[in-house]
Amino acid sequence: MSKSIEELKTLTTQIRRDILRMVHAVNSGHPGGSLGCTEFFTALYGKVMNYKLPFTMEGKNEDHFYLSNGHISPVFYSTLARFGFFPVEELSTFRKLDSRLQGHPTTHEGLPGIRIASGSLWQGLSVALGVADGKKLDGDQSLVYTLHGDGELQEGQIWEALMFGAQFKLDNVIATMDYNGKQIDGDTD
Repeated sequence: MSKSIEELKTLTTQIRRDILRMVHAVNSGHPGGSLGCTEFFTALYGKVMNYKLPFTMEGKNEDHFYLSNGHISPVFYSTLARFGFFPVEELSTFRKLDSRLQGHPTTHEGLPGIRIASGSLWQGLSVALGVADGKKLDGDQSLVYTLHGDGELQEGQIWEALMFGAQFKLDNVIATMDYNGKQIDGDTD
């Protein structure tokens, strides 16, 4: 799925447009975090991760991604659509009744690219580490990526997950933090 730098730049711009259109159309959503993570998602899906289409939940011998801060779903949805997981036209259904594209990603509608429901902050790392452990046990050399908001790092479950990962030497996880210094109730400091 590797793309050239020029293709990635073009996709980054298009994903930003998608985010603004989706949020504006329903006057609801989280554009700031989505816009701030656009390059991350574009690079991850366009250059870094090894994955196959069509999407399968098992994803054996391919990299996985888990979004912990699910409120930035617009960037995730647009990225998945732009990289061929589902039709781009479906982005127009964002946060509408009976849409698979709700405010936080879910698995109950079978949206390709979504392996866990996210939105309850802090759970992404625990899931990613569990999958990473399973991959090691299966002899699968693939990596597991996860993205977190900086505010969620204050949660105890994050630190328990980190201790689990260290204890079992799970070196096949790459956790990234969106460090913007903000959380729902103010500054992270």
